[in-house]
Amino acid sequence: MKRYRIYIAIIISISLSIHCVGQTNIPSSTKNAPAALDTISGLAIGEYNPSFNPFHAWGPDKDTRICMACNYGRYHGIMYFVGNHPNWNDIKLWLTYLEKESNARNRYLKVYFIYANETDFTNATREKELEDLGKELHIQQVALTYVPSLTDKESEVYQNQINPAIENNIILSLDGVIIQKYLNLKPTEENFKMLTKTLDSTGREEFTLIPPVH
Repeated sequence: MKRYRIYIAIIISISLSIHCVGQTNIPSSTKNAPAALDTISGLAIGEYNPSFNPFHAWGPDKDTRICMACNYGRYHGIMYFVGNHPNWNDIKLWLTYLEKESNARNRYLKVYFIYANETDFTNATREKELEDLGKELHIQQVALTYVPSLTDKESEVYQNQINPAIENNIILSLDGVIIQKYLNLKPTEENFKMLTKTLDSTGREEFTLIPPVH
């Protein structure tokens, strides 16, 4: 009987741990997801952003495969992942907001949009989609990038452990370390203010002491 109780305690402990992992850092708008395990996505807060090499279709590094962690690891970074379920109205709102923040913060913030829809994937198709998107939204600072899938080995994007089933995964880092992440976050004014506040509150003093590059 004692051994049986120990087994039950272990099972309960594991169940609670899994539940907590599924709910960690999920905004209130997504905490009511049907199954916690379905919302697990991305590495944990405190881990380093892994290096990977997406295709740059639009932005300052167009026609390259520059890695954000390797080339822009200093200061703040935002990776905005979208997988197999793109919501283009939301994507456009998010990119408009992120472009505005990028312009305001200049060298102190680098944003990557990583599009990873496996459906009907070809390099030419993705290039055209993101080029058209960049022109439509007048994107100049945000990197519009793509990979064949979120589990792609060649680009090494799989190391980010992003769940293809989610609508979006926004990951905020500082000095290459993940400091916050958001799952299925909607582009509302409230969430824009929340993210701006997070950037403001986690920035270092030098962010304001060094003149921005124009």
